[in-house]
Amino acid sequence: MAIKKITAEQAKKLKSKTNWQEVDEITDEEIERAAKDDPDSALPTNEELDEFKPVKNKKEEK
Repeated sequence: MAIKKITAEQAKKLKSKTNWQEVDEITDEEIERAAKDDPDSALPTNEELDEFKPVKNKKEEK
């Protein structure tokens, strides 16, 4: 499959192939199970999650 370069404007006009109803219906448990079953996934441990710091919303700062 060849990679085709397109402009940002062309990309905005493309029709999405995402089934948003399916995305909305998936549960957190299903997402976590899929991530655990994926050998390429690296789920953070609770200790690693505790190290995360919240990011300020730049829109709220204005």
